[in-house]
Amino acid sequence: MTARPRQSHRPGTIRLLAIAFILSWAVSCTSKEPSTWVTIVFDVEDYTTPASERLDDIPLWLAETMTEVGVKGTFFVIGEKARSLERRGRADVIAAMARHDIGSHTSRGSIHPTVTEQLELADWDDGVALMREQEAEGIEDLERIFGVPVSTLARHGGSYGPQLVTALGEMGRGYVYSPISLPGHNAVWFVNTLNFHGEYGGFDNTYFRDSLFEPVFEELKQRFDKEIAGVDVLNIFAGHPCKVRTIQFWDFNYYYGANPDSSEWQTPDLRPLESMETARKNFRRLMVYLKEREDIRIVGYRELIDRFSSQPATMRRRVLEEAAGRVTAERQAVIHDPFSPAEIFAALAHSIREHTRSGRLPGRVDRISPLGPMRMPVEDPGIEQVSRDQAVVLAREADEFISTEGSLPPWLTVDGARIGTGSLLALFSELFLDLSAGEAPESYGLTAFEAWPKQHDEEIVRRVEGYKDWPVHRTDLDMSPIVEFTRLQLWTLKPALER
Repeated sequence: MTARPRQSHRPGTIRLLAIAFILSWAVSCTSKEPSTWVTIVFDVEDYTTPASERLDDIPLWLAETMTEVGVKGTFFVIGEKARSLERRGRADVIAAMARHDIGSHTSRGSIHPTVTEQLELADWDDGVALMREQEAEGIEDLERIFGVPVSTLARHGGSYGPQLVTALGEMGRGYVYSPISLPGHNAVWFVNTLNFHGEYGGFDNTYFRDSLFEPVFEELKQRFDKEIAGVDVLNIFAGHPCKVRTIQFWDFNYYYGANPDSSEWQTPDLRPLESMETARKNFRRLMVYLKEREDIRIVGYRELIDRFSSQPATMRRRVLEEAAGRVTAERQAVIHDPFSPAEIFAALAHSIREHTRSGRLPGRVDRISPLGPMRMPVEDPGIEQVSRDQAVVLAREADEFISTEGSLPPWLTVDGARIGTGSLLALFSELFLDLSAGEAPESYGLTAFEAWPKQHDEEIVRRVEGYKDWPVHRTDLDMSPIVEFTRLQLWTLKPALER
């Protein structure tokens, strides 16, 4: 029997195979990785309801369900709640939650004075010191009880103050549910601390009954594409575990400044215990839906902090020239990625000072990240112009002030006239560009300049002012000092860029 000759591929077949390979390679190269980081977060708070009501079982099965589905969550736990779990001997709850990320939800929660009430009349340094001591204690308790690192603290209700955020940055932690953001950036740097804004919620009071959960779940499916479009980070607020079963919110005990002893705590009205089976089923449906989406990356906050914590160590002269050019052209403080207005101010002052020492501008300078001014800068300088030599002296004084105080000067004086932070930024930008071009004139005109950077400031201030209406707060709470400190620290605002 004659052997059948081997067939070779025809030229057309080879071309088709080659085309198919090229198309497959092109698709694989152009397919986009999921662009939005998503966190699944909970606020674990109720330490007033008696253990006999079994509310502590809810974070247990929430954590177990996520582990079974294969998604990572972050539980923000009030320090008092963690201590109560420890006292109640709920090692099972603690172990289940510790398989996910644990964050602080403040040490004292709704106990008066709240964080905002503590910072209402505090100056900057005292406020930062108080927050560092108080919240470090809460974080240490969480790490001891849960046995895992705690990398974040999330705002509890209306408890906010930039001194708290600064203290967290000094402790190497991030701040979640922040009022601070920029368009397209829910992850930002503010007072040299990673801040995370933005959330999607609405699940409180729904899990226990299908007729309530279904429309909220369907709305999420309809809106989710829009919610994640163009956003770097989004929290899915999966709820307060206590609200899965309680009709009232636990901290009604503390409303409007009330500060009851534990013997006076009232138990909120509760939904039937059997409804928790429905709640668990619906929560699982939500987790499976999120797990199956291919356009998001679900992580815990420990990973998110790591992803967004990178910053450049130096600023190159060319980048500083671009930033100074924008300040001069736009007549406003600018964020020049990845540098804040405060960092640009500091780099300009330091570079000009180095020019006086060596006769040339440095090719790059170390990134210096001062806080914003601690007092409201004057906007109108009390003088129309300064000489070049006076401008150089002002740059040296600014550099020394930043080195000594760790913040931008609210003003510097020439012949008794105050020149505010913004006017100094404009002056240093012009002088730096002229020195770079090798043709600095004999004098410089001074103009009025904004006291703080205005990018997105109205929305940020609106959020901060709204914290006064948190029902736990005293009705006579004065938010104006906290609002002013927030405005001043917008000098430090910039996007947090993913590494």
